[in-house]
Parts: sequence; structure tokens; C-alpha cells
Amino acid sequence: MDFYRNEAVTEHITRIRAFWNDACVYYVRGEKSGLLIDTGYGFGDLKAYVDELAGQPYEVVLSHGHLDHANGAGQWESVYMSHKDIDLYRQFADIASRKNFLSNYVKNLDTYPDSLYVPVYDREFLDLKDGDTFDLGGVCVETIAAPGHTQGMMTFLVREDRTILFGDACGVFTLFVMPEASSLEEFMVSMEKLKSRETEYDRILRQHGTCESPKSLLDEDIAIVQSILDGTDDHEPFVFNGIDCFIARAVDPITKRRRDGKEGNILYIPAKIRAEK
Repeated sequence: MDFYRNEAVTEHITRIRAFWNDACVYYVRGEKSGLLIDTGYGFGDLKAYVDELAGQPYEVVLSHGHLDHANGAGQWESVYMSHKDIDLYRQFADIASRKNFLSNYVKNLDTYPDSLYVPVYDREFLDLKDGDTFDLGGVCVETIAAPGHTQGMMTFLVREDRTILFGDACGVFTLFVMPEASSLEEFMVSMEKLKSRETEYDRILRQHGTCESPKSLLDEDIAIVQSILDGTDDHEPFVFNGIDCFIARAVDPITKRRRDGKEGNILYIPAKIRAEK
């Protein structure tokens, strides 16, 4: 079976999707080297696919520690990830956790052998920090920390392509329902930081769903967070992976798209609204 396929996004950025069509990864190509952003679920031989696609030396970075983005790391000798997400990665790196989550997307998952699952990354992650830059030759990628969805959440600005990879940092269903998330009050600081850099990018890429959003997405999510803090959001009951929570903007029950036609949205629990004093 062909596990992966790819599509050109910009002059330097290629999107790689798995056959189950969730949580894509990105490859950024420079003249001298490349950068792989995220490693997916760790199901199938992503490294062989990327090695053939790249045809050049490259480094590997993780946007954050969630299992659908970080669990392929064990295929590489050296991987960057914010040390703030190490415990999160370890918590869900086992095969059982991956099987449980992948079963939502892969039909007949139990028919696949366990040999397809990548071993847990057992080395020390290189710490990925805010403001790190990767000079690939003719293209430079800068990391911009955006804690919120997780404490170690990173976004990536590809300067020459005027494109930013938000990943899961800010999106259509940004999640604030799990213990690793910050408060929405703290997340506002991250969004204001991304807002301060908006003259440097024209495109926003994500890693789920359509994997791209209009530039208005950030302003929409800023307005949503403010409405949650003010108590003026739609506050509709919602269930995410068995967790009772609220969705900030009303959605169609079938399509899950906003009824007002806009894109940004946030799922949250009341405990994640304000920072602990």
C-alpha cells in the first residue's frame, strides 16, 4: 500500500498526507538542505518516503508533542522539539494510544501488523526555542513560539514564501479541553504575538482538514477568545472525544462549520478560560 502522497504548496513548501488524510506534515526545501515539520502518527515508513522526496540533507522539527504530530520521531537520529512538550510526547507515544486514535481514521486498523508502528523516540530531543532559524540556502525558516494548544507549541515562518505554518496553534477547532493547554487568557498573548508578525506573511497553513485558512483566521480567533473572556460567545455544548466542552461559535450539527460562514473556532472547558492566580 502507498501510505503517503505529496502536493506542492508554495515554491519551497510541500505538503505530505497519509492515506487516512489526517494530520499532514510539511517539507521545506532550500538550495542546500531541507526541513521536515512534524512526523505524524508513527505508522508506516515516513522516513523512506521523505528521504526519496528530499534527495538532500534535512533536519526534523516537531510543532508540538501530540501523538498525531510527533510519533514518527523514532525513525530519525536527531529531532527538535520544545522541551516543554517532552512529558506530553512520552505520555501518548505507546502503540496502544496510537491505535486508539488512528482507529477513528483507518478502516480495519487491526488487520495491519504492529511492525508498521514506529518505535518510541528514545534519545534526547534537541530543544526547539522561540526565534530559532534554519537557513536552508535561499530560504529561511523561523520558529515562533505560540503556547496555548500545548505549552511547547511552535509555528514556523517561511520568510521567502511569505507563508506561516500555524499547525494546531490557531485554527478551525483550536482545542482548549485537555490538561496540557494553557488558559485562553494566556493564549491571547500568543495570538497577539502572531498578529505583530502579520506583515511578514500572506498565507496561513494548518495540518488538519483543508490545511489552509484565509489570513482573517487569526483575527477571527482573537475575537472569539475575547468573547469567551467577556462571556459573550455562543457557548454551545459540544462533545470532543468523549469530553464535554463548549464551542465558542455555533456550528451546523452535520458539517460542523460555523453557521455565520466564518472559519475560526475554539473548543474549551470553563477551567481553561482564565489563568490560575
